[in-house]
Amino acid sequence: MVKLIVFDKDGTLMELGSHIVKLADDLINEFSIRTNIHVPKSEIKNAFGIMDDKIDQVIGSKSTKSVVKSLKKLPNGDVMASWLLQKIEHLTSDNEAADITIIEGVEETLKQLHDRGYKLAIVSADDTASMDLFIDKYNLRTYFDLIVTSDSSEYHKPQKALLQEIMMHFKVDGADTMMVGDTEMDVELGRNGEAGKVVGVLSGSGDAQDLHNADIVLNTVAEMVEKLGL
Repeated sequence: MVKLIVFDKDGTLMELGSHIVKLADDLINEFSIRTNIHVPKSEIKNAFGIMDDKIDQVIGSKSTKSVVKSLKKLPNGDVMASWLLQKIEHLTSDNEAADITIIEGVEETLKQLHDRGYKLAIVSADDTASMDLFIDKYNLRTYFDLIVTSDSSEYHKPQKALLQEIMMHFKVDGADTMMVGDTEMDVELGRNGEAGKVVGVLSGSGDAQDLHNADIVLNTVAEMVEKLGL
C-alpha cells in the first residue's frame, strides 16, 4: 500500500518553459548519468547564462561556441560539451525566455493526496533557494512533509542512498513508496532505491523511451489520482 510519494520537481511539478531551459535540464540529467559526478543545477544553468529559471538577457548575444566554452569549465565538461553541440545544432537562436510555471492540475492533485493522508516529498538537483522560489510562489509548502535539494543531502540522483534516506526519514518501506518523475534518472532513482512503484510523466524532458523502465507512464501528475487509484 502506498504511504509515501516522492516527486521530482522540474518537468514533473514545474513546466520547462523554453527550448533552452529544457535543454539545460536534459544536460543536467545527462551529466549525472554519464559521469556520476554531482554538479548543482545552478552551476550548469550559469554555463547557459540562466538566472532564476530564466534565460539571462546576455544569452541572446552569446554564440554556441562561447556557451560550450563555459560548459567545458565544469568537471568532465568536454564530454558534455560534445553532447550539447549535437543537441543545440537543431535549435534556433531566437527562442525567447519564458517563465517556468506550475504544471496544470498539479496543485489540485497535491492537495488531494495530502488530504487523503499520503506523505509527500520532493527531491531535486536544484538548490534550496531555487526550490523555495517555486514552493513559496505557489504556496505548496503545506503539502510537503520533506523537501530534499542538492545542498540539503550528501547524496544525489540516481544514488540508492538518496531515496532510502527519504524513506528512513518517514520510516516507510520501499514497498510502500512511489517515485514520480519525468526523466530516465528519476526512474533509475526509483529502481535503485527499491521503490514499490515507479511512475513516469511525459510533462518534462523525458519521452516514452526514456521512461520505459517505469511501471506506468502518465501524461502528467494530474492523472495520478484517477489512473493510479490513489
